[in-house]
Amino acid sequence: MKEDILAIYKKFEINNLDMFFDNLIEYVNKYYPVFSKYTSIDYLDAITRVDSAGLILGHSDDNFEIAIPFYTNKVIEGLSEEELSNQVSSLIWDLSAYMTEELCPSCNDSNLRLTTIVSKEDILVKFCDECLYTGIRNEHVEIEEDLVPAPKKKIEVYLSER
Repeated sequence: MKEDILAIYKKFEINNLDMFFDNLIEYVNKYYPVFSKYTSIDYLDAITRVDSAGLILGHSDDNFEIAIPFYTNKVIEGLSEEELSNQVSSLIWDLSAYMTEELCPSCNDSNLRLTTIVSKEDILVKFCDECLYTGIRNEHVEIEEDLVPAPKKKIEVYLSER
């Protein structure tokens, strides 16, 4: 598991996020039984069905050129199965959950991400990574289900209406 993720991290290129992302999804699929111990099955099933072509990747304030070497060092230092699963899941989220320029109306600390609900992918949900605010049509809502990154087509429609 460790060697496989290090090989993926070694191939990271900022100008080729599609291949990197698809390699991460393949990795999750390969180690699905491990990930399923630490990740919601609904979320896991949703992310393992996506590929880079259906998403807008790398649209966030994350600096992946710094993050990947940091993650690599953490793996080399030694991560538990759970920590490694969480690291990869977080990286997939950071790469694929489109970040808007709209500040969270609740905490004013972070920009909102565009997501959908696992079981209702037609509903666009704005989500704050910092305070976990969720909003639909600019109204705060409580959502019990898992959120996944919004697909490219949903984001394009949203951006065209702005």
